[in-house]
Amino acid sequence: MDIRTYFNQRAAHWDDGEQSVDQIRRMIAFLSDIQEGMSVLDVACGTGAMFEALRERKPSHITAVDLSEKMIEIAARKVEGDSLFELQCRDLFEMTQETFDRIIIYNAYPHFMEKDKVVQKVAELLNPSGRFIVAHGACREKINGCHTNVPKEITSGLLSAKEESRLWETCFSIDILIDTEQFYMFSGVK
Repeated sequence: MDIRTYFNQRAAHWDDGEQSVDQIRRMIAFLSDIQEGMSVLDVACGTGAMFEALRERKPSHITAVDLSEKMIEIAARKVEGDSLFELQCRDLFEMTQETFDRIIIYNAYPHFMEKDKVVQKVAELLNPSGRFIVAHGACREKINGCHTNVPKEITSGLLSAKEESRLWETCFSIDILIDTEQFYMFSGVK
């Protein structure tokens, strides 16, 4: 099974139980230091779990991309008619022209199998002094527990924030490491 098919099959129920992490998503958006007028890329946006928290930070534009057509369909319904958002069903690695002030990967990082390529692409797409954010609305143990029955070609599991962030140190100055029972996040500046 490929990753697109996997997420298309799960899209209809992906948001079940997501309301309980609204405050965590707001905290992640706050810690991401998204300022009014900035451009944001939401990578592997899924059904738009971060949309409201990102909108509250008042960026000038949010581009949201996901491989799954079904996930994008659900996300699009959440922001229908809102010109702040541009949703695209595409792969991160297809992006070449755009640059952003902030790039966030929320609840998706274990599904990127070639993380070194993710680091390089994010560095390419970030403006000077831009910030990347890798975050999850749950602790690492819970994330890894949810992935025990996911095919190994679709998830790689999640190491500690400190261990995962080491790969990013080649292109970024890491200044946020959070690995608690409530949520998981690492972030850095270009």
